[in-house]
Amino acid sequence: MEFVIVAVIALVGLFSLAWIAERRRRRREAVRAEAAQLTGSLRRAVAPVPELLDRVGDYAAYERAVFAEVRAAAEDIRRISSADEALAAHDRLYTALGDLFAIIEVYPDLVADDATATRIRIVENALEDAARRRAELTSLVRP
Repeated sequence: MEFVIVAVIALVGLFSLAWIAERRRRRREAVRAEAAQLTGSLRRAVAPVPELLDRVGDYAAYERAVFAEVRAAAEDIRRISSADEALAAHDRLYTALGDLFAIIEVYPDLVADDATATRIRIVENALEDAARRRAELTSLVRP
């Protein structure tokens, strides 16, 4: 009788160990399967990244070019020595600042920033004044 009890306990122990081992094996398989699914999703996510980086890089290059143009136009203002140079400098600065303002509008944080908004208003007011003065100068230089 004792032998039967020990045998039953041993069998229950063996079945428990087999059940635990099978459960662990299934869990490892589930982890591998989920990791493979995640890896597949991540690979699909990064597949277009090179093209996105190229596209964003194009925009970043454009922005850098606009910044350089605004700086160069501002530098032209410092070197004005004639009416024709003033007219040309106005046109260059006006165009460059238009491009800069278009870039600023893309960034909501910049648009919402009070200091930036104040600077933009100052520049816009000065440009309006410059446009009026350009028109007056043009009428005098090119009648």
